[in-house]
Amino acid sequence: MNTLTVNTVIINLPRKEVYKFATNMENFKLWFPEVIEIKSDNSLEHGIVGKRYMETVKIPLRGESKISLDVVKAEENIVFITEGNFSPLLPRMIMKFSEESSNTTTLTWSMQSRNTNLIFKSLFLPIFKKIIITRAKVGILNLKRILEN
Repeated sequence: MNTLTVNTVIINLPRKEVYKFATNMENFKLWFPEVIEIKSDNSLEHGIVGKRYMETVKIPLRGESKISLDVVKAEENIVFITEGNFSPLLPRMIMKFSEESSNTTTLTWSMQSRNTNLIFKSLFLPIFKKIIITRAKVGILNLKRILEN
């Protein structure tokens, strides 16, 4: 795995509420930049391994792209991981939730690439990294603002 970014934010809400909102990926477009649309692609509940979403996202120099996302790990109120089929990045999003107090949650949001190809790592990974770092800084603050208001 290649880590693109790791961001941590403290949200003044109980962990259960933060987890419920953040793991409903249909909310992702509300807080993460350049996500145009994201919809459930199967009938499983949000936050369940096997849940699938179709995401429409803006990609520099490519325009809009549709990406399927699968929930590959979900431990209620602890961790939530999705993997996307977008090549060549092969993204993996990880959200980890920890409770600082009964009304305070620390969320660590990270993005990784599952592509370990050396040419990809040297030529394209730095470009994707720059884009994701910028979007993630804004996104994590948007999430905090939405949840605390």
